[in-house]
Amino acid sequence: MAINTSGLPVLQKLAKGQTIITRSTNNPNVPGNAPLLAVVSTAQAALAAAQAAVEANRTLAKQLIADRDTAEAAWDLAIGGLAGFTDSATDGSPDKILTTGYDVKSAPVPPQPVAQVANVRVSFNGTPGYSDVRWDRQPQSDAYMVQCCQDPISEAGWKNMGTVRDAKFTGNGATPGQRCWYRVAGVNRLGAGPWSEPALRPVM
Repeated sequence: MAINTSGLPVLQKLAKGQTIITRSTNNPNVPGNAPLLAVVSTAQAALAAAQAAVEANRTLAKQLIADRDTAEAAWDLAIGGLAGFTDSATDGSPDKILTTGYDVKSAPVPPQPVAQVANVRVSFNGTPGYSDVRWDRQPQSDAYMVQCCQDPISEAGWKNMGTVRDAKFTGNGATPGQRCWYRVAGVNRLGAGPWSEPALRPVM
């Protein structure tokens, strides 16, 4: 459905409902909507009355709020029914839908490529061979791949240490007395981003 009927506070629903009723009545873009529009008008009046009662009778708020919630559910059902009819009658045309008082759903934002992970930091874990690796969170990343390499760095020397969701990793890979480097790459459904600059683990 191209129409946005996402939840609003009751007062905003009432304002939106009145706009939809006014602008959808006798609208040539949605011929035949009168029966559903009558249902919406009835639901609008009931929700308005229930909301007015809540505001005027705070001591009875608990029961009145329950009554209002029932009226709100009926309003949601009615406004959704008219939305379905309007969406079908207009063939989902945003320009026609907007003439009825409904809003049009925004297009989903496509996933973005992963940028390079920055500020990788390596520290002792306290357990021989283990390291704590941390880095700045990369907004487009769903997970992170971590690799380590004994000094000197060579492309063939990099070993996969694991994949994590948080911007931190703890693992074994260092050898006492040897320098060890770590690098990190972000991953999302478009694939892996570039590797970070290597970060050196201090010699134990």
